[in-house]
Amino acid sequence: MRHFWVAALLAGLGTAGAAGLLGTSQSVSTSAFCQQYKCTLRGNSGREWLYGLKVPGSQLLLVQRESSEPGSRVTEVSLLSDNDDVNAELDRKTFGDVQKMALGFVSNTGRLESCYALDGATYRVMADAPNERTRRIYCDWDEAYTRFVIEADRNFLARTAPASVPTTGPTKLNNWYFSGCNVAGSASEDLPTGKPARCLLVVTTKGAASQVVRAEFQYEIEYVQNGQYVKKILPEKEYWWPGRVQKALDPRVTQQGRTVKADLSLAIRNVPGRRVISLNTIAKLTFANGAVKTAYEPLTVR
Repeated sequence: MRHFWVAALLAGLGTAGAAGLLGTSQSVSTSAFCQQYKCTLRGNSGREWLYGLKVPGSQLLLVQRESSEPGSRVTEVSLLSDNDDVNAELDRKTFGDVQKMALGFVSNTGRLESCYALDGATYRVMADAPNERTRRIYCDWDEAYTRFVIEADRNFLARTAPASVPTTGPTKLNNWYFSGCNVAGSASEDLPTGKPARCLLVVTTKGAASQVVRAEFQYEIEYVQNGQYVKKILPEKEYWWPGRVQKALDPRVTQQGRTVKADLSLAIRNVPGRRVISLNTIAKLTFANGAVKTAYEPLTVR
């Protein structure tokens, strides 16, 4: 998947209970896992926090939350194993401890060895819905890391969302995510290479309620070509505002209360020798009360 920012970053709080911290706003750094593995925060990018682990091998912990706020709920927990220092036995033990932290138990995920043999274009589901809070446990691979991922169930997150958000003070973004893509009439969680898609970016707000009066979208692409990792912002921008005549491929923005939905036309063309990892959306929203807020959200490309 799209975690090469980890390599770039390396180059250049309550205690989790028995039920696990997935789907909660609990702290990672004060968890029993981090006490045992002496987690060290390496940095954060948008919704993701990266921790180093004091273990004999080369492993990292990556935690994704609902928003860039450190107190927002945990939506994904991943163990990253360096492909240049693979130790399946150590990964098995550490990932078991990661599951205890995230879920409160260790799921039957089978052997890890097949995860190291993935080609970067596919992933392997290791456990499907092991409890009501968890959509799946899976692994994937890129040139830098093999990733073992515990993903929260979005229906559970929606059902258990906090009853209220602040309704006074400055307008801010509460959380944002891609809810999926429509590819030739079929639903997809990711953006497929070589096929046009309409993907839905969902943004919720907190603070003073206000209508979006202008939206600007720009994109950042991450890919590997000839063994080199490239991350660059594309120069083109797309716009929306009420009354603007939108063409077939232009963004469509709707708002109901505090929920803003941006229907975006996205496509990744096939380029020989290039494997695209992620297409990241930079959404700049201007509200009627003058607030201007930006959401940055990656979308995995397969």
